[in-house]
Amino acid sequence: MNVGRGEGAQIIQLFGRGVRLKGYDLSLKRSGKTQLPEDVARPKNISVLETLGIFGIHADYMAQFRDFLEEEGLPTNDDRLEFLLPVINNLGTQKLRMIRLKKTINGVSTEFGNAFKKLAPVPTLAAPNPTRDPRTESLQRTPVVLNWYPKIQAMRSGGLLGGDGDAAPNRTHLSNRHVAFLNLDQLYFELERFKAERGWYNLNLTRDGISGLLADQSWYTVMIPAEELAFDSFEKVQLWQEIALALLKKYTERYYKFRKSEWELPHLEYRDLEVDDPNFLSANEAGEAGYYRILIERSQEEIVAKLEELKTLIAKGDLKPWEFQGLKAVWFGRHLYEPLLYLDHKVLEITPVALNKGERQFVEDLKAFHDGSKAFFADKELYLLRNFSKGRGVGFFEAGNFHPDFIVWLLVGGKQHVVFVDPKGIRNLGPTDPKIEFHETIKEIELRLGDASVKLDSFIVSNTPSHLMRSLWGMDKSTMTARHVLFQEEDKDTYVGAMLQAVVAQPPTAPTAVPRSKEARNHG
Repeated sequence: MNVGRGEGAQIIQLFGRGVRLKGYDLSLKRSGKTQLPEDVARPKNISVLETLGIFGIHADYMAQFRDFLEEEGLPTNDDRLEFLLPVINNLGTQKLRMIRLKKTINGVSTEFGNAFKKLAPVPTLAAPNPTRDPRTESLQRTPVVLNWYPKIQAMRSGGLLGGDGDAAPNRTHLSNRHVAFLNLDQLYFELERFKAERGWYNLNLTRDGISGLLADQSWYTVMIPAEELAFDSFEKVQLWQEIALALLKKYTERYYKFRKSEWELPHLEYRDLEVDDPNFLSANEAGEAGYYRILIERSQEEIVAKLEELKTLIAKGDLKPWEFQGLKAVWFGRHLYEPLLYLDHKVLEITPVALNKGERQFVEDLKAFHDGSKAFFADKELYLLRNFSKGRGVGFFEAGNFHPDFIVWLLVGGKQHVVFVDPKGIRNLGPTDPKIEFHETIKEIELRLGDASVKLDSFIVSNTPSHLMRSLWGMDKSTMTARHVLFQEEDKDTYVGAMLQAVVAQPPTAPTAVPRSKEARNHG
């Protein structure tokens, strides 16, 4: 390939990319990640074909880029080792109820969004309009953010950046004057090409719709030096064109997923949790137990040796405490696989991403309460599962596609209490944020699903202190607790017990007693 002989976006975009087949039944997934029918065998050595490399002739710039990384003390992928750390599956035979999208809708499979493509009304790309469609408020509340600073730095990489290199990034928008210089026809055709690449044939694009989007600044923010948007050179028009296209692509993807989640919402159901649920770690290509994928510098021989030690402990089922240089194995037998990994530095790259501090603390606090409360659990069973983010975990369209970090099951008296828990800082959230109001929204979902043996709840575990939130929200701690906001640090020894006690003490849900969420109130 005659590519990579000089600096440019094309070769940068190849870094870390691979070549993949279209996959079985056009799934666009590698065969190791696809659930094949029982009568279809995975071809031998196909994984080699699915991980082809890209090579350039006289691709000097790749070597220059690698040298630059080394000079700056940054890691190069050439020296990284892939380490697969297996986990222990604790699911057993207990039937735990999980909220998932139905496998078929009107006889059409929901896998890969097929039912949405074939059965749903065709959405037309448009700017958010909460007045006409209150649900689109979420597209404004979490706008597209395009950071152009890394690209500007790459373009200037012939020398060091000076001046405002450490200044706060400039946040701005394209004005009507900028939009007047753009080639809308080119943007339209590029967006049509982007749509075709994603297989979104059921999305309607119009030139007027694109024009309306660019005239609306409510759905995006651009981070770029102010001088790059100055009207002092016609050469900058091409830059503005690139920015507009990047923004439109990001928004188109978000809008499509938004409409897809909206349409699929009434088709959620309770389903028994299975070992192939996306919240479990992926099995390897041989079909063995799930694993973490850890990338580590080959020079970190001591860490590699310690990981081998941990791997041996897992194989033996020896769940003794293990911690090394900021990496910690968190053992809790009620979590549906072990261990969970916590990482407080960036020497390693772990997939799925390791627990953060608040998440690790919640698991340890839940374990401490479980192990020290034998009387409480005499007639109850507790289970825990980490809920992954978008694409794999359980998310809720009603709360702005909210994906709580954990799912807790408390089984008591023939009922399953399914509790969604999200440890997080909340200083930037308002009291009417969908994540805060989700404790009400989840009750509406419970009523809609209509299974009296399953009760749904949600809690926010705040690492922001209550005294600060009292000043920000203008409400006392008891009022915040009533909204299912718990405080992790100041109530470390009691908040888990308070949460579980509140779950089992709730009276039966009555339709007239369920508070209406903000979104429902907006609908009328």
